[in-house]
Amino acid sequence: MVKPAELRHLRRARDLIDRDYARPLDVPALARAAFMSPAHFSRQFRAAYGETPYSYLMTRRIERAKTLLRRGDLSVTDVCMAVGCTSLGSFSTRFTELVGESPSAYRARNHADLAPVPGCWAKLVTRPAGSEKLRSAPRRNVPTMELSVKYTFLEVDDHDAALAFYRDALGLEVRQDVAMEDARWLTVGPPSQFDLGVVLQTAGVARPPDDARMLRELLAKGSLSGLVMETDDVDATFESIRATGAEVLQEPMDQPYGVRDCAFRDPAGNMVRFNQRPKS
Repeated sequence: MVKPAELRHLRRARDLIDRDYARPLDVPALARAAFMSPAHFSRQFRAAYGETPYSYLMTRRIERAKTLLRRGDLSVTDVCMAVGCTSLGSFSTRFTELVGESPSAYRARNHADLAPVPGCWAKLVTRPAGSEKLRSAPRRNVPTMELSVKYTFLEVDDHDAALAFYRDALGLEVRQDVAMEDARWLTVGPPSQFDLGVVLQTAGVARPPDDARMLRELLAKGSLSGLVMETDDVDATFESIRATGAEVLQEPMDQPYGVRDCAFRDPAGNMVRFNQRPKS
């Protein structure tokens, strides 16, 4: 059984793998990031995420390799080295085990179906998990409707800490803040999008006890969805938010799918990513 406090430490080690996958990483270094002994870290990491730290590292490297191979402008050898692997043979073997085809075959495949999908999302949905096939949803004819998004929900475990992040660090406006019996209706939103409210919802509220416990564990592990925002200047936004002491997930970088972005964790563990707004 992994305790919630340990899950937060393990999440930081997993974030380190996600961020520095191309660098030499070993279990002792990752264990230090989680404030655990190497043996205890390895056991708890596997219990929390279902695979060993080394397996997770290789999965992330193959995931990044798939993104680079889809671009088609790098050789398999170049991609191997770019993601931190030093043996082309081991890289190719692991790639084939996870993806179901060799790196060369994957590179040569037609990836046109992924063209409309944002690169950050394509990276997630093509994350290696064995042999895979991309399926397109059938097109349906539906009446045209004028729809807009009113609320989107984020699970949080401490509303005051969430406010310090979303209001004070990010500069979002507080739209509603209503205390309830076992919860709190707290909504924030960007000043430029007054009709959109981000509901900072009490984690597990109004759910069966077992579901609520599992949801809180997923939140602590950093396994829930987060937010993606746009900004005119990613680098300036990053420095402004970092100065508040927010937990850095990724420093500004140019992604292989053509976007410059950065990312933070909110106090509950949700990912908040900032994309550079395209120049008109």
